[in-house]
Amino acid sequence: MSRGTLIEIANELVDQYGCRDTVVDDSDDRIVEAIRGAVALRAVADDLLARLTSQAERVGVAKHAGMSLRELLSANGVAPALASRLIRLGRAIHVLPRVARHSRDATLSAEHLDAVARGVEHVVRRTGEPVDSETIAALEVDLVGQAVAGTTPAAIVERARTAAIELTECEPGGDEPDRVPPAEDAALNELGWHTTDDGRLHGTFEFDALTGERLITALDTASRPRPEPDGSEDARPAARRRADAFGQLLECGTRGLSPDALSGPPHTEILVTIPLDIDIATTAVNASTASLTWMGPITELSAKLLACDARLAGVGVDLNGAPVSVAAPEPRLFTGAARKVVLLRDRCCIKCGAPASWCDVHHIVHHADGGPTTVDNGCLLCRSCHTAVHHDGWQVIMGADRHPWLMPPASVDPRRRPLPAYNRRTMRIDDPIAA
Repeated sequence: MSRGTLIEIANELVDQYGCRDTVVDDSDDRIVEAIRGAVALRAVADDLLARLTSQAERVGVAKHAGMSLRELLSANGVAPALASRLIRLGRAIHVLPRVARHSRDATLSAEHLDAVARGVEHVVRRTGEPVDSETIAALEVDLVGQAVAGTTPAAIVERARTAAIELTECEPGGDEPDRVPPAEDAALNELGWHTTDDGRLHGTFEFDALTGERLITALDTASRPRPEPDGSEDARPAARRRADAFGQLLECGTRGLSPDALSGPPHTEILVTIPLDIDIATTAVNASTASLTWMGPITELSAKLLACDARLAGVGVDLNGAPVSVAAPEPRLFTGAARKVVLLRDRCCIKCGAPASWCDVHHIVHHADGGPTTVDNGCLLCRSCHTAVHHDGWQVIMGADRHPWLMPPASVDPRRRPLPAYNRRTMRIDDPIAA
């Protein structure tokens, strides 16, 4: 299909669809034909943009403007993800002849061609094969053939990874020792993070296949939707469930390796810095000026959340930030027999039913407000539900039946009717307020 033909199709599309609210000819065949024409037109535009991007890189247009090539494209209306793809495709069409031909003829989408380019780049980087070698030429033929056959871009990249593993393996009987393929080489693992302007943590990581499999398996298991006892669906989106699961995995991973490790308190000690003119004995859970070692200032709500089931040490600092005193935390964690009794009574998170081994013991009356560390003042909450109690308006009360009850915020139930603990919601129980 020539460019002239594609332009004619584009003009037809504009005439028929571009300036009208309704379609005159809405037959299935005509709509499918129009979709194909629009896809081909998009491929032509992507090819043109990729070649112009390559030319801009070769001439140094972005450098003359004092910015990166990606920034130049973004400044001219190209989305960041598309800008990265255009840069890769623009470079690939100069070294991969089949990619260049399919891009020029608009016979494959930019996404498929980019997947081929990424796959070849991966194999070249991991194996050291020259890009003009027969091995890479054969790989390009294979990957382009997969794209023509309709294989998804993700599957094309995975096929290239498989090829890289096969190429890095030694021939049977060879003298060279087996090499660990890059996908499985833990020595290449990296993890980094930085704190954003609004005090959140943003990070990137690259793990070997085995570590990645463990992570995904653990998150997949821990982030599965948990329906309510009445059968209603888990309202949390998948990304939120995975984030909650990751926090819970960290929580479980830091618990002490004691005989009751699954039910023991967290082993991690949280260090909180405190201005000198604040009461050290209460700042760790009351002062909005408290600050964490890594993440900086925290609010009273978060400080109280930490105080429930973590080891906290308050460090007083003077006006110049120099430490002058340390407040040793009072014994306040639920440990030993008290914790075991709470686990026996509640059996799981009282709000969502998460396993008891995931849970903190929450002080119903906050320890900072004088709440004692006793069975009748404790209840099990998983990390995400614990956060909801401290931050989102949920309230826990101890009923006359000596079991914890939940009072939802008005945004969930305007009447704020008490709910029994998760393991007791199928039972007929009197209202604890009335009792």
